[in-house]
Amino acid sequence: MLKVIMSIPVNIDFHFLTSINIGLLHHFSNKKLKCKFLKPISQIENYNFNYTNHVLNKYNLNIESINPLKINDINLLNNTIEYNNIIEKIIEKYHKNINNTDILFIEGIIPCYIEPILFKFNCDIANIFDTKIIFVASKFSKNETLEKTKFIINTFFKKKIYNLKTKHIFSFVKTVYNNKNNNNPFFYNINIFQNFFLKKKKNIINNNLSFLDKKKMIYISWLKNFVFGINLKTICKYLKIDFSNNIKYNNIKYIIFYDKQIFINKDFFNKSLIIISIKDNSKIKKIYNMLSKNIFFKAILFTDIIEKNYYQIIEKITQIIKNNNIYFLFTKNNFYNIYLKLENFHKNNFPTDDSNLISNIIKYINLYIPSKIFSQKYVNYKFYISPFIFKYNLINKARKSKKTILLPEGNELRTLKAASICTQKNIAKCILLGEKKEIINIAKINNIDLNNIDIINPNLIRDNYIEQLIYIRKDKFLNKNNAIKLLQDNIFLATMMLKNNEVDGIVSGANTTTANTIRPALQIIKTLPEYSIISSIFIMLLPKNILIYSDCAINPNPNYKQLAEIAIQSAKTSKLFNIIPKIAMISYSTGNSSKGFEVEKVYKATKLVQNKLPNLIIDGPLQYDAAVVKNIGKYKAPDSLVAGQANIIIFPDLNTGNTTYKAVQRTSNIISIGPILQGIKQPINDLSRGSSVEDIIYTIAVTVIQAESIKK
Repeated sequence: MLKVIMSIPVNIDFHFLTSINIGLLHHFSNKKLKCKFLKPISQIENYNFNYTNHVLNKYNLNIESINPLKINDINLLNNTIEYNNIIEKIIEKYHKNINNTDILFIEGIIPCYIEPILFKFNCDIANIFDTKIIFVASKFSKNETLEKTKFIINTFFKKKIYNLKTKHIFSFVKTVYNNKNNNNPFFYNINIFQNFFLKKKKNIINNNLSFLDKKKMIYISWLKNFVFGINLKTICKYLKIDFSNNIKYNNIKYIIFYDKQIFINKDFFNKSLIIISIKDNSKIKKIYNMLSKNIFFKAILFTDIIEKNYYQIIEKITQIIKNNNIYFLFTKNNFYNIYLKLENFHKNNFPTDDSNLISNIIKYINLYIPSKIFSQKYVNYKFYISPFIFKYNLINKARKSKKTILLPEGNELRTLKAASICTQKNIAKCILLGEKKEIINIAKINNIDLNNIDIINPNLIRDNYIEQLIYIRKDKFLNKNNAIKLLQDNIFLATMMLKNNEVDGIVSGANTTTANTIRPALQIIKTLPEYSIISSIFIMLLPKNILIYSDCAINPNPNYKQLAEIAIQSAKTSKLFNIIPKIAMISYSTGNSSKGFEVEKVYKATKLVQNKLPNLIIDGPLQYDAAVVKNIGKYKAPDSLVAGQANIIIFPDLNTGNTTYKAVQRTSNIISIGPILQGIKQPINDLSRGSSVEDIIYTIAVTVIQAESIKK
């Protein structure tokens, strides 16, 4: 069964993140698991995040790498519509690559700037695919204070982690390489910064972060420069230093900035690159004395080369260097600039050309990977549908239907934007009702593309429907004058067009009440023969799951028979979106814990549905918490098949339903699709007057799907 694993970096360290990822991928591959690697976004502006991908492609580790997206403007992640487009493309890549795959490994974006945006992106990706998570965290440089480190870690874990659905978490934390000489000042970047993770863990727990104690944290000893050694050519390329093509693979483990009195250790010098300023004669003399005592190093780099006679300054040591195969390098750059560049080498680069280093990294990381990492079964993974995937499936299903949707509020700005996007994405063919010049002018001002969108002037067609409307309403003795007045309302006019099958569905309500949308539907389209009422649902795209709320828009106080109809209609509608209904009939009481007229109504409605549809999973009365919270449901209704896992919530009246849906929508800042009308012969859907452009787009998609189901 497919497992999706995601590595999420806590801070900037390309080297460590890439090392962990290639080590893990190699580990899974060695277990004969078919792995695929996905970096959702490889590049944002000038930041290249694709090191793992380069390694996989270059060294044939038997792991397929999926081509990532490239985004040239970080602001796209701040735009809801563009953000959804990006997520949609990533989901599409996911669907194309999950067949015949054991593990899909996703690498998160390093939060190197605009951290909240990038971290939200990482969390969204983790939630979309219900991933198992590996946090990759490294220590900070000595220039950063302990307070800053604590702030970053606390911000990451305390404020953000709770957005993540998964409970399967490992943390790989880079700690300082343990070496008795690590306090010597000549070692590049080895001046030890206190290990925040190890020594401050109790403080983290005291700050309401006790979940960390439950997660598996793996500490990896790591010398901050080159724990495995690195090719001298790679260092030269990074510093833009000319070097001889005769340089063979040369494993540099330490960089020594020779600017202080140092303790001599042959083991370190044998593996070192010495960096020294040509201006510092006293240090050059000391280097000469060391060489004279047969204390050698692999390479030496002289900085500050500006004089033509620099060769004469180091003439004494040149011959010794040549005789002992020590590589001689020089640069015009000054000593301090070279230090600063190399200070950031391990964070901002990964030596993808160094095959020996790659091999050493894989072997080293594997020492730390638990043999049974994420080996437990992934329970019900295939049944999990995240809100983003639900939206993706909704759009995809709508695209296949090729339906025409009429928008009576043709001059409403949000509606115009939604129509444009739906047309570009082939979700539906949209028709706008309104005065053409006015609509085109609004579109131009707001830079909205109206290509391939038809605009119909309602004044030119109203008279076409007068006689038909009089006939339809003959039992109400509608006369011609009143018919003309009714058709002045664009929603009435649109409903007549739907009645004549000139369009496949209607979406309206951004500028008007639900009653104004429903009234023409009831009078002209009417209910399906098996129902006595029209009702509505809202699809609530919660952060961790999807719920259907009903009825939150139409029926003020349904009796038990009407409430049963609402439940049956909602179950039927849910199946259009591949939701297997588990219906909770909501009341202020669970089971027989309380009595009263309202409780009795819910009980009778539940029994009526069970008698009509015995195979439908439904229970009630249930309190809301017992319906949706697993532990509470198990405690309050232990024998219920619905308690704690309901996905359709039937409210007992409009007051309860409407209040609840708005409270959840606005406090949770979620997408709420609806109200979606059900029980009607042809699809007409209402919009909340507070609808966003995104809300309208998904309501149009739902209307398309309903129209397709009616056709069948």
